[in-house]
Parts: sequence; C-alpha cells; structure tokens
Amino acid sequence: MKFKNVVYLVVLSIMLSSCAGAKVRKILKVGEVTQKNYKVTFPFEYTKTGHILLKVTIKGEVYDFILDTGATNIISNELADKLKLITAGSSDIADINDKSANLAYVKLEDIEISGINFKGTIGSILDLKKGDLACLEVDGLIGSNLMRHAVWDFDFQNKMITITDNEETLNIPSDYSESKIFVGDAYQVSITTKVNGEKVLNNVIDLGNPGNTHLSYTVFNEQQESKKINKSIKGSGGSGFGAFGKSAKMRKSHLARIESFKIGDYDINDAIVIVKDLDNNIGLEFLKNYRVIFNWATKSLKLIKQSKREQNEGVAFGFNPTFEKNKLLVDYIYDDIDASKFLKYRDQILSINNRNYSNVTQEQWCKIMQNGLFNDLETDKIKIKVLRNGKELEFIIEKAKLL
Repeated sequence: MKFKNVVYLVVLSIMLSSCAGAKVRKILKVGEVTQKNYKVTFPFEYTKTGHILLKVTIKGEVYDFILDTGATNIISNELADKLKLITAGSSDIADINDKSANLAYVKLEDIEISGINFKGTIGSILDLKKGDLACLEVDGLIGSNLMRHAVWDFDFQNKMITITDNEETLNIPSDYSESKIFVGDAYQVSITTKVNGEKVLNNVIDLGNPGNTHLSYTVFNEQQESKKINKSIKGSGGSGFGAFGKSAKMRKSHLARIESFKIGDYDINDAIVIVKDLDNNIGLEFLKNYRVIFNWATKSLKLIKQSKREQNEGVAFGFNPTFEKNKLLVDYIYDDIDASKFLKYRDQILSINNRNYSNVTQEQWCKIMQNGLFNDLETDKIKIKVLRNGKELEFIIEKAKLL
C-alpha cells in the first residue's frame, strides 16, 4: 500500500466558503460558455502529485491547471499579477487547520479549454508557491463553479475528457449506474452512498483528491458501535498542510476496511478507506476504475465500469514524513506496528537505507511528495536513522499489514 504525502486539494475548497451560503452562490453563479451545440474531446495527463492536469489558454497563452471538483477556481499570485486582474472583492477564509487569511477574488474574463470558452467565472487568488503547495507546480485550479457550465465526461482508462452542452451526444452504454447529485453553495458535487448497507449522505465527488476514499468520523463511529466496521487501525501525528500553512495541532485518523461500499448500482467489496474529521469524500483512486459523467444541469452522476479494481493489501511501513526548515521529520505514525515501537512524532529523519536526508531541499521534498518516501525501495525492511533530543538512533523497521 503506497502512502504518498499528496497535497489533498479539498483544503483549497475553503475558497469563499466562510461567507453565508446565499452570498457564496451569488458570487459564484456568474459565467457562461460562449459556444452552442458543442462537443470536444481531448487527452489529459496527471501531474507528478497524481492530479488531473489541464492545459488552459488565457489571453493567448497556455497554462497548467489542476482540475478539482472539490474546489472553486483558483489562480496563483504570479498569474494574477501577469494578467493584471482587478480584484472584485475579498473574504476572510479559514482552512482545515483553522488558520485564517483574507483572500481576494477576481472575475476571469475568459478561460479556454480545448477551444471551448468559459466566460466571466470567479476565481480566488492564492500563493501556490508556498510550502507543500509549491509541489503542485501549476498556475491554478479549475473548480466546480466553472465546470458546472458544461457536461464533463471522463474516460479514465484512455485518459480522455469530453466537454459538451448536450449529454445525448455522448455514447453511453446501457449498463451505467446513475446517482443523483446534490450541488453545494460553491457548486461542489456530492452523492448518497451506502456503507455496509447504511445510507451515508454528503459524499463529495472530489477530483482534487488523488487518493483513497475518505469517511467521516461520524459515520465511522456509528458503524463501529453497531459492529459493521470491525477492522481498523488508528494513527496520530501532525495536522497536515492547509491552504495557509501547517498547524501545531495534533490530529488522529484511522484506516478502516469496509465490507460493502455501494455507489448507485455498483457494490465495491473489501474497500479500504481513510477516516478523518473531514466530510465523506470519494477521490481519484476509486474513480479511475470508471468512466465518470458529471451533469450539473440534470443533477446526475453516471459511472460506467472500465477496469477491475486492484485489491488493496494494506501493507506499509506505517509512517509519513513532513518537511520543515530543510529537515525531514516523522509526522504521522500508525499504532501497534514496528514504526510505532521505534519512531516518535517529530523525530528528524537522517537517513533511510543509507540515503542521506540530513539536509533536505524544497526540490527534494517535492520529489518525496510526488513519488512517496519508499516508492523506489524494493524491500520489506528499512534501516532508519533519526535524531531525537540531540541523540542519533538507528532502527530496523519492517513493513506491516495494517488491516
């Protein structure tokens, strides 16, 4: 099981969300597509962090944007300055770590995607060169407030996207599964699922989450009490990097094995989910097995099976790092495995299998973020040297089956 320190873009979906719901919708509802009766199909790639990468054209120049249904449009400080955008307003925003900042938002006169022109949508300005966000290496995000103006068809198997204003022009097989979507104030999409036979509301369909499905602690605790979830492992550590930086607050999470996870007519057995204090969230790791069609106008999400889901064995070294002042630190550890016996939160990692991490650059950290700390280690055992309270310690840690 690969644990990558991916930048989970749901932290950016806080854009404008501190306003009252009606105000958010009023701000974000603007925009349109200039073409009529259109249908375009184009290829896409993934970024180094595993997000969907779009090439968009603004004022004749091409820029790299991430596609994120869990966020509103975002553009970098640098791009906003280059385009000489005029601020339309601002709002005090809090991220997932409860850190606040006042963010400006602007009207984007035209964003062209494969020849289709999205006019007059709103975007927030954010420093995408700061901290972990720098590892995204993009100029901005395309969010749900822009996407809602068209029907989007994602063929993940062939890495193709189709945009149209008429779903009937799409070749949709008869064996699709359909779910009603609920559209939030920022036009993010959520659906109802069933976990172990119990209805679960507000599952955000989040293309900005390149990883596993997330389950809220509300659902997890209820299902543990009713004995419907009986396989889980707890972990704890740092609170992660939000839109405005790290927090000193500790956090906990669980991994849990779900016997039945049902979306529409599709029932997924033996799925591993991450349990956090965030909303229920379905990310790319799940969606990549399907062709996925979003239609905001008809409030419909269609899934068509494309590939067999890989069985997740849940095997890992069981800890994650973070980066701070050129140091690689132990940030998160799962309980009751080798890692928890030897490592402690905030240990400085000096080396792993004689690979030196005593002085880590931002570029090196981004490679770890993008590839994972252990991705190129073909071994079930590592030798790790850490610095703790001024003393160097060395341990042998074996991979463990977490669930």
